[in-house]
Amino acid sequence: MYGKQKSKKRKISIMNKFRLILDPPLSGVMNMAKDHAILHGVSHNELLPTLRIYRWIEPTVTIGYFEDINNTVNRDYCKKRNIPIIRRESGGGTVLHHLELTYSFTTPLHLELIPESVDESFRKIISPLINTLKMFVDGVEYRPINDIIINKKKISGSAQVRKFGILQQHGTVIIDIDDEFLTSAIFYDEYKLQSRGFTSPRESLTSLRDETGKEVNEKFIENFVTSIIDRFSKEFDIDFIGSDITASEKSIMDEFAKKLAAESLLFKK
Repeated sequence: MYGKQKSKKRKISIMNKFRLILDPPLSGVMNMAKDHAILHGVSHNELLPTLRIYRWIEPTVTIGYFEDINNTVNRDYCKKRNIPIIRRESGGGTVLHHLELTYSFTTPLHLELIPESVDESFRKIISPLINTLKMFVDGVEYRPINDIIINKKKISGSAQVRKFGILQQHGTVIIDIDDEFLTSAIFYDEYKLQSRGFTSPRESLTSLRDETGKEVNEKFIENFVTSIIDRFSKEFDIDFIGSDITASEKSIMDEFAKKLAAESLLFKK
């Protein structure tokens, strides 16, 4: 299922092994806390590099590490609709997570799987997603430094954090779009929209449902996820070992989830 492929030359044995974590939909707090735990686990415990694919149980806003929440989030709307607001450890912009697939890719930098350049590292990690999308829809392109577009409309964005000698990149693939949440929960940069030829946020985004013209059901999503795993395996020359986080990672996750939950409540006051 995971598209195993052997390599003739590998610098060190760990390079051909990755942990694969496939999660059911979780809350935003638990999703971000789990990625945090994986980053620390890979750093402290010398665990395998990890690809995690997950979804969201409810609409959630995440804000980039350096962003000012007051400039990017409609806090009144989020409070009214009980939408959690969470600050990510990664950079990038504010994102409404809802009807989407999300991935996180976590690897020690010393393995040299990823180019040192930020631009090139985004391109490298995003490549399997681009090639997966090309199997299902037409017109898929890379837009530097961290987006995937279809006919100039964004269907995927990614963000990175680098700490403790670890690179963690996570990003999205939009499955469907709820117009109300999209236009109400966060504020958009009108200048950026106009510079790309759009007059509204909805015009600038697309989804798997938009592009296929079909209801994206669970069977479709399952096939899409399988294709993502296969592309990562082939393009990075890695074998996946299905697993979950360790007991020590779970302890880190639970502790960090408490911190995020407390912050999320404060953000909506």
